Amino acid sequence: MSIADTRYAVNFDHQHPGSTWRPMIRVDTTGASPEVVVEAIQAHNFEKLVYAEGDSWFDKFTPLPRIDTNLLDAIRTPFVTGVVDVSHIGDEIRDMVRGWQRERTEQMFRLFEFDAILLSAGGNDLKNIISAVFADRARAQPGGFSDAQLDDWARPASFEHHFDTVLRDIDRFVTLRDRAENARTRAATLFVHGYDYIQPRPAGAMLFAGSRIGKGPWLHPALQAAGLDAARMRSVSDAIVDQFNRRLADRYGSNDRVQVIDQRGLLTPASPGSTGEEGDWLDEIHPSAIGFAKLARNRWDVPLGRTLGWNPAPQDLQPTPRPTNPSTALADEPRDPPARLT
Repeated sequence: MSIADTRYAVNFDHQHPGSTWRPMIRVDTTGASPEVVVEAIQAHNFEKLVYAEGDSWFDKFTPLPRIDTNLLDAIRTPFVTGVVDVSHIGDEIRDMVRGWQRERTEQMFRLFEFDAILLSAGGNDLKNIISAVFADRARAQPGGFSDAQLDDWARPASFEHHFDTVLRDIDRFVTLRDRAENARTRAATLFVHGYDYIQPRPAGAMLFAGSRIGKGPWLHPALQAAGLDAARMRSVSDAIVDQFNRRLADRYGSNDRVQVIDQRGLLTPASPGSTGEEGDWLDEIHPSAIGFAKLARNRWDVPLGRTLGWNPAPQDLQPTPRPTNPSTALADEPRDPPARLT
């Protein structure tokens, strides 16, 4: 199935011993060096090899020196699994399918046999959509938005076409996999994911843990400039997240070699106006270590483990918790969405 089955998590209490489910061993190749991968394969004798391209949700440098605030460190598999990590903070999907980054991926796909491919993309594009719609619109419409306009922007359908370019570039990454010269890599399942609901708030990322050095916030300033209150900020953000997940499901739901991970509703949101780590969130757009672990246990471990060759018995699985953080976006109405900004 292409929409990853998120009904089950691993029943670690039944695993003997539970430690057989282990973190992936990260192989850093941001310098595009195949020699680093060869050395890691020789040193660790991996049973499985995974390729990971993406943004800060995969990159280990968020923030330094912590090593647990990303998905790659949080995911567990029942195999000795190496993950060749070429992700980079701030990347948009267009960066991953052009220039030297595309050439690096093509080289890796030619040289090495990957059993699965993980792609984290769209988060930075999401914040750019917020900026384009609300910061630009606020400057062009200094009188502010009417309630009717704000209701429009709180509906997922309002962002129907804002992800067109993102989806086209994800298609280009799928094509890189499909054209891989290595047969195993060409047959590998590609995982893509949407994002969970975010409370826009003035909480920037730390470059160094415990410091005030960093970037962000990313969503809050544009929404605040447009005059939205905290509840409106959340409903607009939820609408964008819902639409991105919807577009991923529509595009790849029938593709057996692309699995879509829907992460919505699982994480505990931070409170409006908070400036630090709160709920399951480290900052405005990055989950905390607890948040990433929650996503990994309940959304990633089972489908990735199965893709890598794990065949669970019924007692190896347990139901995942029901989402407790529903969308606050408004229901779509049967009418044309707001005109696109140019």
